[in-house]
Amino acid sequence: MHNSTDRVIDDPQSDLFVIKSIPGKGYGMFAKRDLQCGTIIVCEKPLMKYPNGSPPWLLEAIYDKLDSETQRRIRFLSASKPWKHPLDSICETNSIPLAHGSEEKGVFYYISMVNHSCESNTFWIWFDYNNKQEMKLIADRRIKAGEELVCSYIERFQTRQRRHEFLQYTWLFKCQCYVCEQHEKDKELDELYASLSKNYDYIMDFDSKVSEEHIKRFLKSVKFVQEHYHNSLIQMFLLHLCILLPCCMLKKWEDALKYAKKAIFLGRMIYDDDYERYLITVKDIIMAKVPMKHRIGFDKYLV
Repeated sequence: MHNSTDRVIDDPQSDLFVIKSIPGKGYGMFAKRDLQCGTIIVCEKPLMKYPNGSPPWLLEAIYDKLDSETQRRIRFLSASKPWKHPLDSICETNSIPLAHGSEEKGVFYYISMVNHSCESNTFWIWFDYNNKQEMKLIADRRIKAGEELVCSYIERFQTRQRRHEFLQYTWLFKCQCYVCEQHEKDKELDELYASLSKNYDYIMDFDSKVSEEHIKRFLKSVKFVQEHYHNSLIQMFLLHLCILLPCCMLKKWEDALKYAKKAIFLGRMIYDDDYERYLITVKDIIMAKVPMKHRIGFDKYLV
């Protein structure tokens, strides 16, 4: 198995995006027209799925069972570490975990053309429902026609140094996005950026006693995302989902309902026809924790 030297990409035949060659970066995905926040840009089945940490012999065994067209598409993809086994390098360069914490990874064709940026304007989510298994690339904010579509390959809310170390180790490149340029000059902003991840961890820590500090960190994180991270759709959804239990434990019923409504609204934008499955978490929390007298009229948000 070897990489194809014929670098002519298949036409995606999409009115939302186009694939273009970028000097020094290979290929990139660009918006064909203005895209609204929440737009599903790509919906793609994996070319190949495999268990995380698979040795080359297992990757070859999975690859050999694929049809010739799928194999051709896999060979087309870039390999960042040419000294490694070819298929192993392609998979390491292009694979995406199939859901948070999944032990399985997938290799995709067009989504693999999306370049990295710490200031991403898209995000991808794995959908596994109604006998469908597909990765969706979704606009995280409004995107202008001609703008490159980028996504963070890593946990984005770390210091610039840690982001660069991980990117260099895994993909052998140094990120030069706007955020990295800013953080090189402004160390205070760099630390503020990394603090969002710590706030997430604190909000989700229910082993310790829940206090007003959970609410303060939530509000601080929301303000950060609004002011410094393009009011990110996915980050705002996760924050409003995470704060529901602390609000209920503190008996802040009005806040819990307010944030639940926001989470439902954002969740529908993200999960589209699969939103009901993700709505269960919000519904269960509110129905189990919030007294009936405080949730009169809330049912209308669940339909």
